[in-house]
Amino acid sequence: MSAGAVLTGNPGLPTVVLVHGLAGSHHAWDRVVPKLEYVTRIVAVELDSSGSIGDDAGDVAALLDTRTVVVGHSRGGLVATALAERRPDLVCALVLLCPPWSRAARLTARGPVERALAMPGVGELMWALASGEQQRTAQRSAFAPGATVPDQFITDARTRGRRNFVRSSRAIDSYLGARPLADRLRNLPIPTELVFGHLDARLALPTDEFADLGHVRTTVLTGTGHTPQWEAPDEVGDLITRITGIPRSEGESR
Repeated sequence: MSAGAVLTGNPGLPTVVLVHGLAGSHHAWDRVVPKLEYVTRIVAVELDSSGSIGDDAGDVAALLDTRTVVVGHSRGGLVATALAERRPDLVCALVLLCPPWSRAARLTARGPVERALAMPGVGELMWALASGEQQRTAQRSAFAPGATVPDQFITDARTRGRRNFVRSSRAIDSYLGARPLADRLRNLPIPTELVFGHLDARLALPTDEFADLGHVRTTVLTGTGHTPQWEAPDEVGDLITRITGIPRSEGESR
């Protein structure tokens, strides 16, 4: 078992599960939680992410006892999908923020820096010697150009460590190599919201890969990079609120 969770919100309201991405933590949702806590019960998951996507999905399932809206960012979107595949009885809707949808779509994962980080010896040395500014530079691709990189994201990556980062990244390739996201969602008759940032430097935007899936709606957020829950929390909060079926005004009045 490698998952914990931060609970907040109203226990009497619909449950929303928030699953962070690669080398992240529950703090990735700090700007969205205030938008949701009056209208939902929130389970912000904290994953170790040292195993497979399926292992992480099993860990999330062990935290749940009711049907939920599951929201996943990046790698967390694949964990959310795997949870729905394994335990459809626990998932009433999916919200996937910038999920890697194929191996080829992962732009920075194919870049020289991440390839070098995966190399024994070389990668360990690079990670250990990276200055604070180099660590910040490495995180810039997760945000739109000109955006400030939050200190929390740098802290989370350093806390996870290089080995965890490499294993977590390989798990993404293994999961998508077995079947790309569109094929997986095709077999999941669950309402699904796909959200992408049109300035995402880490992920290629899909073209028509999801066009024939009637239960899947795709939104591209203008001016947003790979981390919409941080860069556009109002839009993401509104989307999650809408899919729960409870108007925000109703929740705020409780």
